[in-house]
Amino acid sequence: MFAEPLKYLSLGILVFQTTSLVLTMRYSRTLQGDGPRYLASSAVVVAEFLKILTCVGLVFKDHSEFHGASFILE
Repeated sequence: MFAEPLKYLSLGILVFQTTSLVLTMRYSRTLQGDGPRYLASSAVVVAEFLKILTCVGLVFKDHSEFHGASFILE
């Protein structure tokens, strides 16, 4: 019943997240400042790591009645 709107909402959120990441990285790398610039690949790795942590946290929140991670590994 709610699968179709939820699918498009998820797609919209992912597009917004990816677009904001790209624009923020582009803006921060074009700023004139003293010191070395960061690598774009390291920013992507950190962003992906944060997404993984968020997803794992949401899985634990949704399955909190199981009290552990053993149900995920089975």
